[in-house]
Amino acid sequence: MLDPATAKLIGGLRLATDWPVWLVAVAAVVLGVFVLVLYLREMRGVAAPWSWLLPGIRSTAVVLALLLLAAPVWHRRQVIGTPSTVVWAVDRSLSMGERDSQSAGDEWDEWDEWGESRVANSPRNRLRRAVDRLWGEADQAGWIDDLKSTHLMDVVAFDEVARRVWSSESLDEVGGDFTGDQPETEEADAGAGWLEVADGLRTNLSAPLQAVADQAARDGTSASEGADGPSDDAGSNRVLVLMSDGRDSVGEADAAGLADQLAKVGWQVHAVGFGSLDETPDVGVVDVDAPERVADDGRLAGQVWLKHFGVGQQTLRVQIRGGDAVVWEDVVTIEADGKTAVPFDFAVETLMEAIRSGDLRGVDRDSVVLSLTAEVAVVPANDSGSDSIPAIDLKPANDHFDFRVAAASRDRRLLILDGSSRWETRYLRNLFSRDPAWQVDAILFGAGTDELMVERGEMPGQLPDSSRSWGRYDAVILGEIPPYQWTAEDARHLSEFVSRGGGLIVVDGRYQRIGTWIGMNAGGIESEEDAGQTNLGGQVAARTAMAQLIPVRVMEPGEGLTESVGSTKYQLEPTDAGRSHPVLLLESNEVSGLWGQMPGPRFMVPVRASEDAEVWVQAIDDSKQKSPWLVTRLFGSGRVFYLASDQTWRWRYKVEGRLHRRFWNQLLTAAMQPPYAVSDEFVSIGTDKIDYELGQPVTIRARIKPDQGMNPSSFDLETETAVQGVQAVGSQTVGVQHVGEHLLGTTVDAILLQDDQVVATIPMQLDNAQRQTYVAQSEPLAVGKYDVRVRASGYDATALKASSPIWVTAPRSTELDRLSVDEPSLQRIAQAGGGVYVHESSADELVELLKPLSRGRIVETDTALMQSWWVFLAIMGLLSLEWYFRKKAGLA
Repeated sequence: MLDPATAKLIGGLRLATDWPVWLVAVAAVVLGVFVLVLYLREMRGVAAPWSWLLPGIRSTAVVLALLLLAAPVWHRRQVIGTPSTVVWAVDRSLSMGERDSQSAGDEWDEWDEWGESRVANSPRNRLRRAVDRLWGEADQAGWIDDLKSTHLMDVVAFDEVARRVWSSESLDEVGGDFTGDQPETEEADAGAGWLEVADGLRTNLSAPLQAVADQAARDGTSASEGADGPSDDAGSNRVLVLMSDGRDSVGEADAAGLADQLAKVGWQVHAVGFGSLDETPDVGVVDVDAPERVADDGRLAGQVWLKHFGVGQQTLRVQIRGGDAVVWEDVVTIEADGKTAVPFDFAVETLMEAIRSGDLRGVDRDSVVLSLTAEVAVVPANDSGSDSIPAIDLKPANDHFDFRVAAASRDRRLLILDGSSRWETRYLRNLFSRDPAWQVDAILFGAGTDELMVERGEMPGQLPDSSRSWGRYDAVILGEIPPYQWTAEDARHLSEFVSRGGGLIVVDGRYQRIGTWIGMNAGGIESEEDAGQTNLGGQVAARTAMAQLIPVRVMEPGEGLTESVGSTKYQLEPTDAGRSHPVLLLESNEVSGLWGQMPGPRFMVPVRASEDAEVWVQAIDDSKQKSPWLVTRLFGSGRVFYLASDQTWRWRYKVEGRLHRRFWNQLLTAAMQPPYAVSDEFVSIGTDKIDYELGQPVTIRARIKPDQGMNPSSFDLETETAVQGVQAVGSQTVGVQHVGEHLLGTTVDAILLQDDQVVATIPMQLDNAQRQTYVAQSEPLAVGKYDVRVRASGYDATALKASSPIWVTAPRSTELDRLSVDEPSLQRIAQAGGGVYVHESSADELVELLKPLSRGRIVETDTALMQSWWVFLAIMGLLSLEWYFRKKAGLA
């Protein structure tokens, strides 16, 4: 930031030629050394000091003569009084690259065939016009020249952040943050390197205002105070001029509020609007709402968001393409400027057949990525069926939007276990049974149900009795089943299921049967009745295993929240840990106060979280006591959730199933391990998603399949414990003797390919030795499509054929959604900052307002050193001195 002074003398050396300083310096040194070497050869046999003094004098004279040829100029600047300070803040975002039909002095040429660009002699874009305003054109001086004798000036370029690119007090080119220590530019247009191309992805109008406000705070003085104390003038002598189209695409802070803060410390904020007052005719696709996954034999439904500005009443054709084929099409009529959502719905089966026909033999895909494109075009009044883009749409580049959906070829399977037909269980069974992406098995057993005693087996309606039958499911919802019917073998199978990546959600309730497993004396028997129903040792083993699995313990009396009664009211509140997880997003992109408005449970089981668990939602009673409501922790490769009540079905009140459905879908997604997308004979590969934003790491999972005839589920608990113990050491090389000879010393790498070229190799860490699963996380990747493959020692590269695609995309910017100048926004900023707003067509009026603000002047003088008599005299003096010493040394 410029710091005005009463009388300040500044001097510096410049070159009047276009030669760079480094080139002149290098040439002078090289020539000086060359002359010195030649002279030293002549001085052989000459006594000191003449042998080194004479060459030194000659080379010095030659260096001075060469430096004079570079036309050095001594620039002297004297600051007198307190000149006004002006900060020119120039928007360099993408929208400033627009060429407008209403720019002063510019005439439109014709568009090319597709409306992409202008032909020769195209008009200047907004950024170029702003730069020309500051530094002038060939036949006209700019604002900087008009004010340079009375004002100290900075030029700031901004998009998402602000950077100082030129200063009237500095000489070198700059870069970096506005407030840092930077070198600065000599020539006015030398600092325009940051202002040559409008390529900022987003506009943050508050960035230059915030930078000036921060600098003013660091200065610690009122902006209306000069070096001699407070000014007597009523007006401010510090001014910020915002030069922009006024379209803020970041929205991080209120620019008008910052302008008001600056006005309170003595700054004036003016605004100059660049751009057409009328909206550029444009239609485009700005977004697509679609689910991440869909069943391969189901239908894909969502909506395409269109923008339409400056085109009047038009008919638009909206299409969704899969490759070259149009899979859906609709025609809509728009009435006014704005955005419109167009719903779509089509079957994906045809697309799946086309994609699968190109798969390699032996490769099985659990989910297939549907790469789709939404397109929009204006339908001409005399529609001839042509697909050409009419000239009314001046921005055809945004007429398409790429998106992807995973089509699952295997439905997710859910097992619901409960000891009664509770409302929660009924709604959950109906919710997922009606979803075509799920297969649901619900088993109710115990007193009051149709099945007094549960049957075990692999048939429908039977409790799974083996690791293989448990492994058919992706997630389990465990309700209040009769504890005396739950055996140690059942507990072992459930623990194995979760540790291998399955999801478990435990829903507690009024019967408090879960408390039999998680009580303080969970390892013992609660009643003689229970002991009579099963053997004592098996019950103890079952309760011990379940206590290790479920992430809570029952509270003792007086420890916290007491058992509720029907009149108690609870309010649910996400914790700090829970707010960071998408599970709790019910309506928007952030966890909001909606949770406090949800119908709270009327009954709560008072529990406390285990030491290694996280509480994501807590319940608060009438006396402000808190108790965990939603608790979770990882268990092996899987995750366990615990709910302290069974009344989320009450959330359906007045909103049907919207919130209830979203919460449970998100909860199950978080609980389950994502499925492997593709498999071959030897390996399965999966990623946590298929679309990544720029800067996000990619999580890659793989499973190396066992040798033929080897059944990893046949290991006993002692073997599994030993395997997990070795796994906990964290060795990348397996070294587990019980998991097949082919795993001894095996190393596994994830390979990322782009256009069939390897771009990254990532070592994978052993995740679960018994299941032979591995995991890796990549560094953030550049934008593009990648194929993920796996390489393992001991396997031929041609054997591991499976590959899974992923895409990395840049975050979409709204920068070009609206292209007209936003005059109301700029007017509001200028008004709050005590300044004025002017359009670029009348911007010269602003300069006339700035001229009277200065209370000082700046005197600059240049002295051409090559024309200075004393420099010439110095060179002639050196040559004369050399001649005198040569004569004295007997060499003349």
